Amino acid sequence: MALQMNSKRRQLHSIILVGAFLLAASFIVTTFVAPQGAAPRSPAAGMLAGGEYTGFVPDMQRRQLMNFVVVASAAVPVSVLLGGYLYYFYPVVDGGSGGATPCGDVNGNPVLLDDWVKAHKDNDRELVQGLKGD
Repeated sequence: MALQMNSKRRQLHSIILVGAFLLAASFIVTTFVAPQGAAPRSPAAGMLAGGEYTGFVPDMQRRQLMNFVVVASAAVPVSVLLGGYLYYFYPVVDGGSGGATPCGDVNGNPVLLDDWVKAHKDNDRELVQGLKGD
């Protein structure tokens, strides 16, 4: 019984997959087809014999508004891309105490420079405890 359910389920999945493939293929085929019929022509903006443009020319206020709209609409994706780029090179750094980590001896007690220099010779290589206790 369970074997028949699995085979029917697989058959249903394959039918759905084939249908989705055919639907996608029909959209892809019609995507690259040129529109049929001639486009209507309208003499909205014509050129005179002298080559002078006789159509509508917006005034300075409209031109400034159009420039503002173009710059504002282009600023959103540019700032998102630039922000992601800068975030990659300058990631957020977790805050810390901002100070130096004191070195310690075997027991974890802080080692003072003056005391250590008095107790050791020049070029003495005795180690103290590191940052993680190693």
